[in-house]
Amino acid sequence: MPKWLWWVAVPLALVIMMTVALSFIDEPLRAYAEREMNHRLPAYIVHLGALDLHPYSLSVELKDITVSQKDHPEPPLAAIAKIQSSLQWSALLSGRVVTDQVIEKPVIHATRTQAAKEVDASPEQKQSWQEALFAMHEVQVNEVRITNGEVTYRENDTTKPLHITELNVKAENIRNVRSAPFQYPSHIKIDMVVFEKGRFDLDGQADFFAEPVPAVNADVTLTDIPLEDLAPLTAQRQVHVAEGMLSAKGHVEYAPTVQRVRLTTFSLQDLKADFVHSTKTQQKEKDTGKKVARAAEEASDHPTLQIHIDRGTIEKSEFGFINAATNPSYRVYIADTAIELENWSNQLSEGTAVVKLTGLLMGSGDTRISGAFRPETQSPDFDLNVTIRKTPVKTFNQLLRAHGGLDVASGVFSVYSEMRVKDDKVNGYLKPLFKDVKAYDAVQDQDKGLLQKIFEKTVNAAAALLKNSPREEVATKTNVSGPVKDPQASTWELVVTLFQNAFFEAVLPGLEGQRRKSA
Repeated sequence: MPKWLWWVAVPLALVIMMTVALSFIDEPLRAYAEREMNHRLPAYIVHLGALDLHPYSLSVELKDITVSQKDHPEPPLAAIAKIQSSLQWSALLSGRVVTDQVIEKPVIHATRTQAAKEVDASPEQKQSWQEALFAMHEVQVNEVRITNGEVTYRENDTTKPLHITELNVKAENIRNVRSAPFQYPSHIKIDMVVFEKGRFDLDGQADFFAEPVPAVNADVTLTDIPLEDLAPLTAQRQVHVAEGMLSAKGHVEYAPTVQRVRLTTFSLQDLKADFVHSTKTQQKEKDTGKKVARAAEEASDHPTLQIHIDRGTIEKSEFGFINAATNPSYRVYIADTAIELENWSNQLSEGTAVVKLTGLLMGSGDTRISGAFRPETQSPDFDLNVTIRKTPVKTFNQLLRAHGGLDVASGVFSVYSEMRVKDDKVNGYLKPLFKDVKAYDAVQDQDKGLLQKIFEKTVNAAAALLKNSPREEVATKTNVSGPVKDPQASTWELVVTLFQNAFFEAVLPGLEGQRRKSA
């Protein structure tokens, strides 16, 4: 055999022998890797289907990986088709470890029970993975790509799951070193389909090793997110969402020392939502209300949390309140609602915020509300104007039956109010007006008892004496002036309180009383 042929044959034979030998090492490596994963993750069960080592390309492939909770193994939390890791030869030659990672078709499943288990994990289970990685030799991930991922969350067995598909993530320059505050060394890009119809896109910078959670500084876009899919989550707060579409565009910065959300545009379309009150949920509502009030107060004064909407719109929407704790139950709602927000912020520190609302109370009463909210100094500072015209009183019959035991056959109801809050003082008025209210109708009330009919006829007779004859109206005007009862209340909390007091302490009693007097 020629000498030159030996120089070719011997190295080739060695390569073949090494390749054959390495083909038998894949299974022991797979078993070892699976044991180590399960040892390091005691609360989980990890199964590794296959491991392929490629020494010439300095890469390894993990295939058919599943991760399950030990306490709640079904469904598995994660099922990943393939994870491929590779080392860069050029970096190794210079003494650095630089890798590329590709994660193909990860499928994430979680139920409410499993999610609660993750949230309530013990401090030992929540040990900082950042600290563990900081302790390792410096490693740089040149690029991580997640392709065609899928995420499913199910509240319970009877509800529609929340579903994210076509999840793609690309992250670059990830290093296990500490970054200075407000430094985001890694580029990140995410796109996905949300709830089968909508889209979410994020493009910006990140610090994956920030503690306690990774930090991000990026542009975000939400397009046509269907809100009815969130019904299983909102129902826990007695908010029932039947339909609606959300779109928004802006910038998010989320880090340990600052949380900023600035939306240049915000749009809600065709939203239909009801708050449902019932006897069973009364205590829960009180507890939730306290939490929301505290959260609102903390948000308004929070030194790091800033939410700002340059311009927002809510169009063709309907908002309702259902009281299922009365007999009969009733629903008060405003339909065909359009809301405009300009320069809105939870901090109220960036100029005057303007809010305008139009709609139809009970589907027919022309409603217009406008407010100007000025930057706060020591206390809330805003103007609020409310006009509700010609709402048929008959549309409130379920409410009247529940609170007064009577209903009406005809008549209209209007409300006019102007309020100004400044320097811990409220100045304004509330004027409810009732016209042509009639409490008895022979056709409508034919099935009522004799005493009930006599009482309602008496109400009508008394009303005739109280009417403003030129316009046949019954009107009262309540002065709403004085000190703010809770000077520490936030602006939005105070607005809600004023509306509650206006309707439930002035308008509703007036509605009931005038129905009896002027029906």
